[in-house]
Amino acid sequence: GQVLVQLLWALEGSTGPEPEALAATRALGEMLAVSGCVGATRGFYPHLLLALVTQLHELAQGARSPDSPKVWPTHRGPPHSHASCTVEALKALLTGDGSRMVVTCMEQAGGWRRLVGAHTHLEGVLLLASAMVAHADHHLRGLFADLLPRLRSEDDPQRLTAMAFFTGLLQSQPTARLLREEAILQRLCTWQGDPEPTVRWLGLLGLGHLALSRGKVRHVSMLLPALLGALGEGDARLVGAALGALRRVLMQPGAPVRLLSAELRPRLPPLLDDVRDSVRASAVGLLGTLVRRGRGGLRLGLRGPLRKLVLQSLVPLLLRLHDPSQDAAESSEWTLARCDQALRWGLLEEMVTVAHYDSPEALSRVCHRLVQRYPSHIPRFLSQTQGYLRSPQDTLRRAATVLIGFLVYHVSPGGVSQDLLDSLYQDLGQLQGDPEAAVSSAAHVSAQQVALLARAQGRPRSPRLLRLIQRCSGPARPHPLYADSPFQRRSLAGRWSCPAPR
Repeated sequence: GQVLVQLLWALEGSTGPEPEALAATRALGEMLAVSGCVGATRGFYPHLLLALVTQLHELAQGARSPDSPKVWPTHRGPPHSHASCTVEALKALLTGDGSRMVVTCMEQAGGWRRLVGAHTHLEGVLLLASAMVAHADHHLRGLFADLLPRLRSEDDPQRLTAMAFFTGLLQSQPTARLLREEAILQRLCTWQGDPEPTVRWLGLLGLGHLALSRGKVRHVSMLLPALLGALGEGDARLVGAALGALRRVLMQPGAPVRLLSAELRPRLPPLLDDVRDSVRASAVGLLGTLVRRGRGGLRLGLRGPLRKLVLQSLVPLLLRLHDPSQDAAESSEWTLARCDQALRWGLLEEMVTVAHYDSPEALSRVCHRLVQRYPSHIPRFLSQTQGYLRSPQDTLRRAATVLIGFLVYHVSPGGVSQDLLDSLYQDLGQLQGDPEAAVSSAAHVSAQQVALLARAQGRPRSPRLLRLIQRCSGPARPHPLYADSPFQRRSLAGRWSCPAPR
């Protein structure tokens, strides 16, 4: 025991990958690997574990230098780098204490590699804390007590590592109860005012864990402002953490569905079109969870903030079925299925067919139902879709073009203003010169539909549209015919118990 304490002092008294620190770490790992030696750490086990993890943070910071050696050996045999020696010492400490499952969980989740990474160390700490909550809960009380003074440390690696551990341990309700819930919440909310984005990110993750405390949402008045405010952050980690925490809030009994619907109505729609794939997918998923929790009111026909949010988000959801990000596309499909169930559209098969086969026939049926159910919203749907005609993504430009064509085809004369038709025709005309052949071809078909509706409504203001109308002949408004999409289909037939189209 005395030797281990001396090695711990040597470990904490050094900074950086100095030979003395490396020798102490290697000796510590070798001793801990000896059967029975871990038992001698009783009384300072949490201190030793945190010292090793903090040392990995310091080493990871040093590894950011281009002149630093690699911190993870690719060869087999005894570890030689300082970081790999520290990892082996951590593994020996955990294994010798009977926490082999923690080591296994870390290996399966890539936690050890994250711990030694310059930009992923704190993710590794969070994984380690989660694994210990699940498989080594007998040490959590001691760890929690040892963490508290480190949260105020002026040493960044020590403070940030402690913050990450503190955040992860909040997943353990018995451990979280060691402090008053109000005190923990106050601490996490204080982190939201820190200038360092990483600190704010850890605080948001902690708020998400706290939201699940005792199986119900507590302290909503303090929790929600912090989470909602983070949706405007520029760092994708923070926005993702806030979206995840809000989703966990919604999953709890007594979730404030109506309040969140009102608060998210101005905040969520912009995130559905965020340039960051992970943010788009999470925002769409949050909307789906909100709809699932509020489906009772939607089925009763209540015209509250949730119904308004769904209708405001409908066009982005339909177009994001063709999102280049598979996560965002699948999240849109899931959320549309929740909307279909809650609002009783009866369009599940059609939406799945659009998602997996890009079927024009299925999309036409979707548009027909929407025109029937929400005739007064069609101009807004068209205006929203028009914005996607300028998307840099070929798939979205084509999807928007086709959606406009079918909405215009199914709407009754007089349902859309001439000014909007003129504007649509102008933008579709520009797309007929699009470098992507599938987009230009679809734009030609949709422009004809706009012209035919304008003819049915009377004399248009646009000279170009008027000339096209004069050339139109044949049936009043024939069904638009679009060529098959050349873009890759994501066919997963049977996921929603829907057969592939014949």
